[in-house]
Amino acid sequence: MTPSQGQGQAPNPTMQDPYGKKADLLSELDWITNKISSLVWTLNVGALGTTWSLLIASRFTFRNAIWIFVPSILSILCEMGQYLSGYRLANRLLREMERENRTEFEYPTGDPLYKARDFFFVWKIVLAIVAGVILLITLFLKFA
Repeated sequence: MTPSQGQGQAPNPTMQDPYGKKADLLSELDWITNKISSLVWTLNVGALGTTWSLLIASRFTFRNAIWIFVPSILSILCEMGQYLSGYRLANRLLREMERENRTEFEYPTGDPLYKARDFFFVWKIVLAIVAGVILLITLFLKFA
C-alpha cells in the first residue's frame, strides 16, 4: 500500500514509479495543501458530531462517548500527520530540485517522511474504523 492510495485523484506520479517532473511535484504540493484543509473535517463531523449530539441528548454517557472521541481524534491527527509528512517531503524535494537546477526527482522511499506518510495513512484508517465500529456497537447496545 502506498501513501497516495485511497486519497482521491492526486496529480502526482504513482509511488510504484518514483520518477516525476517538477510540474508533478508542484501539482502534488497544491493537492496536499488542499487536502489538509478539507479532508480533516470529514471524519470530525461524522463520528464526533454524532457522539456529541447523543451525549447532549443524554442518550450517551461520557464513558460511552470517550471510547469514540479518542480514536476519532487520533485518526484526525494521523490524517494531519500524513498530509504534513507528504507536504514536507514534497517541499524539500522541490527545494533540492531548484537548488540543483533539476527537472526530475525520485521519491526517497527510505526517507523518514516518506515512511511516516505511509504509517499515518494506515493508522488513520484503522482508528476511523475502530471509532465507527465502537459507535455502531454502542448504538446497538443502547437502542436495541
